[in-house]
This record gives sequence, structure tokens and C-alpha cells, in this order.
Amino acid sequence: MTNEAIIVALVSSAISGILSVIISSLFYSRLENRRIKLETARKMFGNKHAITGDAFQESINEIIIVFSDSHDVVEKVKNLFDVAQMPISARAPNAADDALIKLMKSICKNIGIKYKDLPDLYFLKYFNVPPTPNKTFKRRFFCSTGQFVY
Repeated sequence: MTNEAIIVALVSSAISGILSVIISSLFYSRLENRRIKLETARKMFGNKHAITGDAFQESINEIIIVFSDSHDVVEKVKNLFDVAQMPISARAPNAADDALIKLMKSICKNIGIKYKDLPDLYFLKYFNVPPTPNKTFKRRFFCSTGQFVY
């Protein structure tokens, strides 16, 4: 082999290696970003039964940073903050619920979760399992409407 052929082989190998590292890094970065978004959404949806609780409020605060690349989600968070700061007497009866539903839908859309057949009311419903003092009793699930579900 000539020196020219060796140099061409080394340069092409180096370029191939560098390109594969760059492409792998880009895919990993996108995957990690999606994982963080899913984790934040999971935390928000999983703790919607206690909107005054630490976990739910922490997830709302995370949304500002985690979804900062989505103008739509950031706008919905801003709208939710505006509604939450408004006195209850000065806002529409369901303004806070509507703002939260719009935020949840925007997050779902951003991370690719399909919800088209899910009514808006289901974004606010939740199940609550009350503590059972004696394990001989059946566990009862309470849905947000206060009805028992066995």
C-alpha cells in the first residue's frame, strides 16, 4: 500500500468515527430530553389529586425549564399562573380547571401522548385509595366525584 492509500484509510476512519459519535450524541440528547419530559408529566398527572401538595407543585415548577423549548407549553403555564394569581371572585368559575386542562393537553401533545378520545373531565378526575386500618376489609377506591369504586 502506498502512503496515499494509508492516509485516505486513516482519514476516512477518523471521519466515520467522529460522525458516529456526533450522531449518537444527538440521538441520546433527544432521548434524554424526552425521558425528562415524560418523568415531569408523570409526576404532574400522578399527583393531580393533591394540587396543593409538594410533588404536584414541584412538577409545575419543573415544567418551566423542562418544556422551555415548547412555546405552547410555556404559554399555558403562564396562563395557569395568571389565573391562579387572580382573585377567585374576579375569574370565571372553572377558569383554573380550564387552564390546567389546557396545560395538560399541551404537555401531552408536546411529548406525543394521544388523548383525542379522552373527555376534558378525565384530566381532572383521579382515584384515591384511603388507608385501611384493618387488612380484613376490602380496599375501596374513591374517585374525585366522591363515589366508591370497588
